[in-house]
Amino acid sequence: MTLRLVCATILTAVAALSAGCGGGGGQPSVSAYEVAVVSARDRTDYALARITRAQSKDEFLNRMDEAEALIDKAADELADTGAPDAYAADNDKLVKRLHALANDVGLTADQIRLPGFGNFLAGARGLSFENWDKVNLVLARLIGEGIHVQLLGRH
Repeated sequence: MTLRLVCATILTAVAALSAGCGGGGGQPSVSAYEVAVVSARDRTDYALARITRAQSKDEFLNRMDEAEALIDKAADELADTGAPDAYAADNDKLVKRLHALANDVGLTADQIRLPGFGNFLAGARGLSFENWDKVNLVLARLIGEGIHVQLLGRH
């Protein structure tokens, strides 16, 4: 086999694989979409759970910053994955709500850092974010539509 023929065969194979792997910008399958939703949910839940296990105020605030970044990234990746037509509207809402939840977490951390808010956490039993509820509403809708995902846990 000549080098030219080998290169042509490899290029043809790469082109065929690229077309078959969504390189053309097509929608993911329902099962691939479900995997993306579960991943975004799990990473968000993990980030929120880590906040509650902090052992100091500094660690708490650092974990809030990390959670903000992780939730934003999960939302971005879910947006990049896209959704089958039947789930497109809910996917857009979920991405929007995840970004809003990330923003809630980040703004809360920023507020705690402000002078006068130093004792904000003293005696607190937990934090509540309105967008946590809104993320769960979208997840519940997706569950009702056949996507096998759990709601975000309370931490």
